[in-house]
Parts: sequence; C-alpha cells; structure tokens
Amino acid sequence: MKRIDAARIIAGHTTTEDLFVSSVGGILDDWWNLRPGGEDNTLSLSILGSVTSAALGLALALPHRRIVAIDTDGSMLMNTGILATLGNQRPPNLTVVVLDNELYECIGSAPTLTAGNTDLAKMAEGAGCVNTVTVRDEPALAAALAGQLDDGECGFIVAKLEPGMEVWPPEKRRYTDGVEDKYRFIRHVERLEGIRIHSGAPHV
Repeated sequence: MKRIDAARIIAGHTTTEDLFVSSVGGILDDWWNLRPGGEDNTLSLSILGSVTSAALGLALALPHRRIVAIDTDGSMLMNTGILATLGNQRPPNLTVVVLDNELYECIGSAPTLTAGNTDLAKMAEGAGCVNTVTVRDEPALAAALAGQLDDGECGFIVAKLEPGMEVWPPEKRRYTDGVEDKYRFIRHVERLEGIRIHSGAPHV
C-alpha cells in the first residue's frame, strides 16, 4: 500500500461533512486532489508535530463533527507527548491515521525511528488510547476506518506504507500555502457550522 492508496481509502470513507487536519510532505498533493468534494475542509499544517494536536483541539471544540487527523510517522515522532493527552481526552469524534512509510521521504528518504524498534500503535496504546491498530494493506485500512469512524471511540490507526510518491502534473499540484489554507479552512468551518470564528481586521 502506497500513500496515494491510503489517501483514496480515507477519502472513500469520509464525506464533505467531515473536517481534516493534514501533515506536510507527499500527502499534500494527494489529499488536495482526493479530499471529499474538493472542499476547503482540510487544515494543512506546515510544522511537524502539530497535526494530531490541532485535530484534538478541533475535535474537542466541535464534538458533534467527525474529525480526521492525517498524520505521518515523522510528524508524530516530533511530538510523542500528544499521545498521552490523546489517551486521556479520547474524544469520540476523532480518528487519527498515521501514514507510516518509515522514511522522511520528501527530504532524501532518511529512515525514521519506526524503521527500527519504535511502534507508534503500541506507544499510543500505552498512553491510554484504547482503540489502536496497525494495518499493512488496503483492505485492512478500509476495515479499520469503517470500524473506527462511527464507533463512538477515539481511534488511532497506523497505516504502514511502501515508499513511493505520486507524481501529479503541474495543474494538479496544490497551489495554496499554509496561510491561505488556514483562512480558507476557517471560512469553510464558519459556513458548515453557521458560526463566526474570525471577524477580520477591526474597522477604523
């Protein structure tokens, strides 16, 4: 299973009513093209280690809304402390999917620690996340998502991936940056929830 395969499966099990927080790296262009409805439903963060943290905050703030964190092994390893917070909060509307190819593939393919003895699913379980699983192929990922998205429990899925990045033509590449993504995401949430989050600059 490659990253693009995992992205297709996540997209196929979610809807335009869901909200996503996505990591940097190869997943950016994949998810840009596959996100449900092509909506501005994804907060793409440019800092490793912030994905699951932001998704946790979003899940706690919007307990009626399904939230999916699309994290990576490199990002999760930058902030393993979030696992303890996640294991204690356990928001039932949050599912974390860690795309684990055991590499920092976008910056030369140096191995991450999950290429050795580190097991993120076991770490999450030890931190108190009671609904954890490691999957290694497309059917297993599909089954895990089908079971965890609506089971009323916080979910944590480690999806083991083969190396390899989808090469998108220029017109299919994500053309926004993190700043624009943030505001587009905020406006999308405002429309979805019927609320005002950011009122803009004060009038003088």
